[in-house]
Amino acid sequence: MHTSSVTRDQQRSWRRDGFLLVRGALPPGQVAELLARIDDVVERYAGSEHGFRQSAAAYKVAEAITLTDCLDPLLDHERVFPLLLDLLGPYLQVLGTEIFVRPSTESQELLVAWHADGGPTLGRFLPRPGEPTLQLKTQFFLTDIPETDSGNFMFVPGSHRRLFPKEGLAATPPEAVQLTVRAGDALIFPWSLWHAVAPNHSGRARRSVTVRYGQLWSRPYDFERLPASVLARLTPRRRRLLGDLGDVHPSSYFYLDEEEQLRVMRG
Repeated sequence: MHTSSVTRDQQRSWRRDGFLLVRGALPPGQVAELLARIDDVVERYAGSEHGFRQSAAAYKVAEAITLTDCLDPLLDHERVFPLLLDLLGPYLQVLGTEIFVRPSTESQELLVAWHADGGPTLGRFLPRPGEPTLQLKTQFFLTDIPETDSGNFMFVPGSHRRLFPKEGLAATPPEAVQLTVRAGDALIFPWSLWHAVAPNHSGRARRSVTVRYGQLWSRPYDFERLPASVLARLTPRRRRLLGDLGDVHPSSYFYLDEEEQLRVMRG
């Protein structure tokens, strides 16, 4: 019988506020290695088809799992993945991997405007109590953000239960929170949470990695099918998380061998 990894307090926080914060998910040594490796990725790929400018002072590198193997351990990280199994259920997959860079500027403008994830269709759905989450992200912070206006992740607690306005937000809601974190902390939040990125006046760039997850029948976010060279380096569970079910029919993403899926996902 499966024992839940999400505590009652975490369940209440997830339902009420729409996020979970895992303090110290990554040890300092892993953070340092990731920083060195992703800085190299950003330098090589920010100007390529993988790099996307999100605003005048914020950009990301998408399909990051295809550009470096240093992100592989984050796909099913031991401090986070058990929580994802409880929130999403065992029929989950990775939909995308991104590296975010939030440089310091003198601008008062948000680095990324207020939004909810999912586009015009998923954005019209809201979480329902007692049902698995449709999609969520885990953001691993790789730099300390001890103060506000340092490129902080901003969110409105409880907004995941309200539809994001189609016309957007003209101003930051008064109840919005700027999250302060230490390098190595991990944030888990659903697609429907209203969020943005605060201005960065800290004098240093904020860097983080995001892994997007969804139900197994969801369409991947930033790849059609991963190259065989990427899949070959991965463990069976990570291959499965990245949509590799072997030589199967498309309906296999809806109807799986339950016993085998549980064995692979729960180890």
